[in-house]
Amino acid sequence: MRFPLFVRQTLSAAGLCALAVPALAQVAITDPPLEHHFGKIPVGATYAAQYFSVFNQGSTPVTLGQVRVDSDMAVCMALGCPSIAPADFAVQGSDGCSGRTLQPGLGCSTLVGFVPTAPGARAARLVFPVQGGTQVERIVVGTGVSQPLECVLDWAERTYPTLFLQPTPTQVVSPYVARCYQGGALCVGADVAVPTFAPASIYYLLNGEVGRLGTLSDFAAVATQAQSSTLRCEQSSPQ
Repeated sequence: MRFPLFVRQTLSAAGLCALAVPALAQVAITDPPLEHHFGKIPVGATYAAQYFSVFNQGSTPVTLGQVRVDSDMAVCMALGCPSIAPADFAVQGSDGCSGRTLQPGLGCSTLVGFVPTAPGARAARLVFPVQGGTQVERIVVGTGVSQPLECVLDWAERTYPTLFLQPTPTQVVSPYVARCYQGGALCVGADVAVPTFAPASIYYLLNGEVGRLGTLSDFAAVATQAQSSTLRCEQSSPQ
């Protein structure tokens, strides 16, 4: 159980800046804002979607190619970086941009869905090709959550803020799903990444030592009772 040594294809902050659309580009993604995030979505849930709008702000017509999602983006190897997961994002049926010719001053919109396949921060590159011009790109980001673990960790961070400092995004290091704190000195998670007949348990990693704290269901019950009757850690609802 070596949580601080995550090695995953991931997105760097520098990559986000490098892929920002130039202000004077003829074609630009005008909506949603650059900082748009799909939010915390339960693994496998299908309700998260967002329209991305492209606008021709030049003086001549432009024709767009096939809108796509891919993994061709900057990577980082640091603790807490989002995993590059193009399969978690998809252009859905309402695609009003692929093959469209935009006259000056006109735009179009394409619906992109986010269905996380694993817990943790997820990212991919959304591309609007421009025939004879520079394609328009946007990094799309969302977070997959695994209930009830996410709920328990959120409760622990609120209840013991001096202990659970600097939380990372949730990560998968099979068989564990976990978050790390204090720059990687402390990690807490549960053995829920691999199906098993045994009840899931909460574990910690501190100073290189792994310990078991108890069953996940017991912690979920405590967190639910401590928070409110409307926030139940046993349920698979969005955070």
